[in-house]
Amino acid sequence: MTELSHAVDLALVINGRVSIKPYDTETVSILNAIDLWEFDDAFSHHITKFGDDSWKSAANHQAVTFNKCTPKLKFQLKAMTLGMHTQGAGEGMVPLSWVTIRNDISILKRFGCWLYSEYGISGLDELDHWEELKTRNMILKLVSEYKLKESPGVAVAFLASIYWVRTYKLINSPSIYDLVDEYLQPYVSIAKARKNKHSIIPPRILKIVLNKSELQIEKSQQAFKLWHDAQLNINRTIGNLSSINFEENTFIDVLSSDKKNELDKYHLIIKPLQSYVYTLVIAYTGMRYREAIALLDDAAFEHDGKYFLKTMLSKTTDDEQCLEWVTNKITHDAVKLLSKTNQVYRRRAKLLLEHHAEALPYEHQMNMMFGVKNKKLFNVKYERQSCKFKKNIKYSKKIFSDINMLFSIPVTDEDIDLLNHMNCNYQSICHEHKRFKEKYQVGDLFNFTAHQFRHTFAWFIVANRLGDLDDIKYQFKHLDSCMTYVYSQRGYESMDDLMNLTDRFSEFMISQAMTDMVQAAESGVLAGRGGESFMGRLGEILNGNLNTGNTPHFSSMEELVSFTSKYSGNLRGLSHGYCTKGNTCKVRNVADPSHCVFCDSYIATPKHLPHWLVIKQRCETQLQAFEKFPDEMKSRFLSFSTALNDNLCAANTIIEQLTIQHEEVKSGTK
Repeated sequence: MTELSHAVDLALVINGRVSIKPYDTETVSILNAIDLWEFDDAFSHHITKFGDDSWKSAANHQAVTFNKCTPKLKFQLKAMTLGMHTQGAGEGMVPLSWVTIRNDISILKRFGCWLYSEYGISGLDELDHWEELKTRNMILKLVSEYKLKESPGVAVAFLASIYWVRTYKLINSPSIYDLVDEYLQPYVSIAKARKNKHSIIPPRILKIVLNKSELQIEKSQQAFKLWHDAQLNINRTIGNLSSINFEENTFIDVLSSDKKNELDKYHLIIKPLQSYVYTLVIAYTGMRYREAIALLDDAAFEHDGKYFLKTMLSKTTDDEQCLEWVTNKITHDAVKLLSKTNQVYRRRAKLLLEHHAEALPYEHQMNMMFGVKNKKLFNVKYERQSCKFKKNIKYSKKIFSDINMLFSIPVTDEDIDLLNHMNCNYQSICHEHKRFKEKYQVGDLFNFTAHQFRHTFAWFIVANRLGDLDDIKYQFKHLDSCMTYVYSQRGYESMDDLMNLTDRFSEFMISQAMTDMVQAAESGVLAGRGGESFMGRLGEILNGNLNTGNTPHFSSMEELVSFTSKYSGNLRGLSHGYCTKGNTCKVRNVADPSHCVFCDSYIATPKHLPHWLVIKQRCETQLQAFEKFPDEMKSRFLSFSTALNDNLCAANTIIEQLTIQHEEVKSGTK
């Protein structure tokens, strides 16, 4: 039985705030014997004691380590880990995620070990009484030792971790933190300036990925019944086999050569199914890696004609929470198919345990029990005639989530232009990658990471105005208009992170839209009532000269664009133009563009001409079909005909304005 709460009581003082108790060898001796976590993983049974140099809990794949520390520092870091894991910044507040704890403790361990080797300090609390000059010299030496000029990101991580030293009152002197902040903030600024965000995936490449993934799902669906029948036949033989067969492995040797060859044909199609389903999940939902691998076999469900995935996430404690994500039918069906495939192996594991548990080696027993109990969607190994389950560790090699193993897609000029346009033309943002920050050249294979799909998901919605920010929030908060789910902190973090992404892309798209509008105004090619107004106001700002951009207030057109973008938060990009009313527009997200054309807030540039040409063609085609309806049907669908005519009229208006203005500019008459 674990005694986590008892360990917390012995190591921490909790009275609204959290602080670490003074180091005491007797107390540490008692703590060292306490069991913190006990759990089974894919291959063994684990018990984590306070005295261990490596801590791991059931829901976390990677360990927090305390080796090579002095006894005092080790106690302080372990106490801090318990506090961060159970209390957060104060009593009743939100605990930290295991990943955050691991990163912060790693930084503090390195710092504490460095202090001991350089100054003989055995615990962080001993810095509390240092004189200012000595502290300054220590920090300057730290900057040099940590090579912050070359790796300014370390300064960011160090300041984040030192916050918890202050929060847990290991060091109470404010001057220590002020000095650390004084010396490290310049490096934080450098890190922010240098930081590259994950690149987006160019649409051409993403289409290839999605098309291939969807095609593979279709092939798997076609092969599934024959594969499934063959696997069930194998399962039926398990009870009749001798246990001797399973003393070394779980291979079920019951097929003839012909049957093996036949199964091979279908198994080759089913085996990569996990990877393609995972790709669709992260592409069509915006999930992070850890959220995707938390999906269970029963994740996919349908409600009122809409499709959803639910994921059970472990919070920073051992409890779980449910998040639900909107998705499309192909992803819903793919997850359902993968779940049915998993059931074959979970049933096989049950049968092996039922009939041959005593013969199975210990680690195989544990693995079977893990697979039966832990019904994660992506934890099954797709063996042809055996049974094995896995823990999904992101950093292991050649795992199902390595999308580069599935797709080898060379970039083109078109892709590179887009990446340059979005300021993200680099092959990797990982320091360890051999092509870190290298620009793509034509023919280079695109380097996929899971997080790119999340960024691309946010960018695609914003760039194509498939939804406004409210619509993206819907993805994380609402099942339908009658029900709202309230998430705990992990859910809010997930939602807020994507909100930050969409906000950033929105700012970028506003800047691009403003550049587009100003350039079109310079050429005199703007349509819509708002376009006329925009050119008039721009002319007033620039003293009637739209070509030079010279004005008492702005030295260049770039400066004007930058200023205007900054104060254009209400600008909304639509597929057919720009709306300057933003959230106050009463017809926002309306599917009928004719409502926009004659609005004073609507602006169209030559960039939107192709969209209006498509609207014109579609309306004309549908009206021709409407004319062939019987009179009785025409009267029933009169409103449909009226809407088509309105949109056709709007399309002709914008096309005429943009086309005539463009011809006048080309001929020099305007």
